[in-house]
Amino acid sequence: MTDAIRLLAFGLTGAALASWLRIPGGWMIGPMLAITVAKVGGVNLRKAPRAYSEIGKVLLGTFIGATFSRAALAQLGQLLLPAIGSTLVMIVVGMALAWMLARLTNLDVGTALFSLTPGGMAEMVAIAEETTADLGVVATLQFLRYSSVVMLAPAILDWFLS
Repeated sequence: MTDAIRLLAFGLTGAALASWLRIPGGWMIGPMLAITVAKVGGVNLRKAPRAYSEIGKVLLGTFIGATFSRAALAQLGQLLLPAIGSTLVMIVVGMALAWMLARLTNLDVGTALFSLTPGGMAEMVAIAEETTADLGVVATLQFLRYSSVVMLAPAILDWFLS
């Protein structure tokens, strides 16, 4: 139980620090960085209890469900065909990239797919947890993807719109 409390303490400290520094997604990235730094620095922390993951999934599902509104659903008619088309393209491209990554490395296709799939980092790790994917690799590559988008998207959007 003390490991679970220590993990939570490191996570909350990382979340508070990242939030204070105004890091985008700080409440998710902060704990991940704090615990990673602690473990790399030699602090003996075990894997989080399964209950943490389950509680996190409930909270994430609650948050996502609460974002839906009648107005958003009313727009769905206009967005349905483009959304389906772009989703299919992303799935095909993601599967092709995952296959290529698996062929070029020692990753299995599932780990590669969840690592490269565009989506929320927390969601991809949560879904990957239900499979045999390597969660450390998925979380790390999703973090790199997320960080790159957060840092590069504003500059790319400015360039594209000018």
